[in-house]
Amino acid sequence: MNNKDLEKDLKAFKKGDESAFDRLYENTKTPVYYTILTIVKDESLAEDLMQDTYIKMINQLDKYKQKGQFLAWLKTIARNTALNEFNRRKREVSVDTSEDEMLLGSTSSSQENRYEVQELLKHLREDEKEIVIRHIVYGETHKVIAQSLDKPLGTVLWAYRNALKKLKKLGGDHYENQ
Repeated sequence: MNNKDLEKDLKAFKKGDESAFDRLYENTKTPVYYTILTIVKDESLAEDLMQDTYIKMINQLDKYKQKGQFLAWLKTIARNTALNEFNRRKREVSVDTSEDEMLLGSTSSSQENRYEVQELLKHLREDEKEIVIRHIVYGETHKVIAQSLDKPLGTVLWAYRNALKKLKKLGGDHYENQ
């Protein structure tokens, strides 16, 4: 579907034609979904954020200036929605306490654990950090992580093992200095 058709359906939707929204959705759902999925890398979450994106689109229709760029505008809403959720989840990283103890030893409060885990994660490369978080926090298998990162399984396993070695070494050194 071209921009002209999208604009036509958008205009009809603004006038109350609900079937126009169905056409808009059908013709934009795939690029919107993949815009979100590339950021959050979670199919279920991407589907939820798609719903949020279309709700935001409806609520912000009065802000859209019809210039033949509806899909670009909608994808911007999708991208911002996904980034907001990604950043919110990143701030809420909560590692399983058994993993905390494995990496850090026992500490007095979960707040201390979170802070220490976040400090340790700063010492990892971005790809290592992503693999560790996705496996430990989100419970994703190495195979799923490898597929979504488009890397061989062996590479993901190697990066995960090396990251854990780094974290254990840093965690151990951290406690020896106290």
